[in-house]
Amino acid sequence: MKLLPQCPEHIREGELYYCPILQAQRRGGEEEICSLCPAFNEARMGCSELQRAFMFAAEAHRGQVRKGTDIPYLIHLIRTWDYTRQMSDDREEQIAALLHDILEDTPVTEEELRVRFGDRVARLVAEESEQKRSELPPGETWQLRKRETIDRLRRKAGEPDEESAIRIALADKLANLYSMAYEYRIVGDILWKKFNQKDKTMHAWYYGEMGRIFAACFEGGDSDGSAGREADLVREYHTYYKEVFGENEISVGQ
Repeated sequence: MKLLPQCPEHIREGELYYCPILQAQRRGGEEEICSLCPAFNEARMGCSELQRAFMFAAEAHRGQVRKGTDIPYLIHLIRTWDYTRQMSDDREEQIAALLHDILEDTPVTEEELRVRFGDRVARLVAEESEQKRSELPPGETWQLRKRETIDRLRRKAGEPDEESAIRIALADKLANLYSMAYEYRIVGDILWKKFNQKDKTMHAWYYGEMGRIFAACFEGGDSDGSAGREADLVREYHTYYKEVFGENEISVGQ
């Protein structure tokens, strides 16, 4: 099958092409970011800092793929950026969304982020990062790390100066659920075998608790309707959650 030299205008199922943003060979029908590319390219052209952050992330995450797949990890970062920009025009918030996994998954340090992108971006990325405890097997620390994330986000909920952190967390977890739903349609419950935590009910617990926090923060909206974009994404979160976890529906009252 012939490899197309660049991303075509219309990609057919199974067609091989080269994605210039991901700098990777792709196949039509795989999880893609094609619908996001116009907005992402326009944003990068209009903001040199965003472009610089993307180039930095692309280099730091070079060769990384989503767990158990050959999907370039940059897809997750760009999707997280897109969800964040749907909620906020704050460029530093969007930059932090692109960089949100860089402390967890690369050798880059918080101090390096601070020097390159400023105090606020470094703080937002650090707040989105788990304490990995690399000296222990990741499966043993999974529940502890997720509980820490839930507790940290609950403390931030309702604080006006913490809305950026909560929006980035929503964008990140929604991007994860999007990818889970995409893969779940193909492989079903085999999906959970690739994770450090292989118990589906534990993932349902984690994403359910996070969903309750997001719903409590955003689902009601503000009296002037200014939180409408966040509320729309909370509803999208609910949709993917129900698709993947079925009977475990998210409810603020639970």
